[in-house]
Amino acid sequence: MKKVWMAFVFMVIFLQACQPQGTALPSPQSSPATETLIPTETVLPSATATQTPTMTQTPTMTPTVTQSPTATPVARFNELKLLVLENKLGGWTMQWVLPGVQIPLKLMLDNREYTCTVDAKYPDRLFCQGLAQPALERPLTLVFLNPENGAEIYRTEFIIPAALLTPPTPVGYAQTNCPDRGKNVSCETECRIAPDGTPCIVATCVDACGPYFSVHSCPDDMPLPSPSCTAEQWVAMKKKYQIP
Repeated sequence: MKKVWMAFVFMVIFLQACQPQGTALPSPQSSPATETLIPTETVLPSATATQTPTMTQTPTMTPTVTQSPTATPVARFNELKLLVLENKLGGWTMQWVLPGVQIPLKLMLDNREYTCTVDAKYPDRLFCQGLAQPALERPLTLVFLNPENGAEIYRTEFIIPAALLTPPTPVGYAQTNCPDRGKNVSCETECRIAPDGTPCIVATCVDACGPYFSVHSCPDDMPLPSPSCTAEQWVAMKKKYQIP
């Protein structure tokens, strides 16, 4: 009986020894406090402070609004040539050849102002008009200005030959818009020597549109008959008045 009792006591002691000591081990529950706050470290999105997108300020490149060059025509001024000089009712008109001209310009000849226009039907042409007669057969200071701001675009010395002066159309001759004006010109001409010894010419010209122009450079009281021009004088007078 004593052995049984001893065995019972031993078993109780053994079982107590096998109990998990300090069942207060639940303290491991503090493991949840394993600073799982680390996930809050996902504050990494604050890296969205990559405000580098503000680099989109590159649109400030738009200040390249170099519109001013458009005010200056792309014209080949070195090829400038005067085609016609006329004295009309509204003043003196000139027709210039200026390859590449795109906008109207302001023309100054020896500080005398002429307003110019362009016409899409006549590319590379500049039509200028002013009240002052430009001087002939001597160097003129020619300046083209930007009509918008008055800036100088081109400057040179230019001589207008007297032969370019187209005689005015006599009163009574029709001023038409005939597209063939100036084509197939033919003239009846006389070249004489005036009493002062200088050659003069009388001519009546027609073109494909009809009566075109006439020239009468001889004195009204010139006596007849009068000596005729030499061959050289004839050529010079026809060139001066653009008589074919």
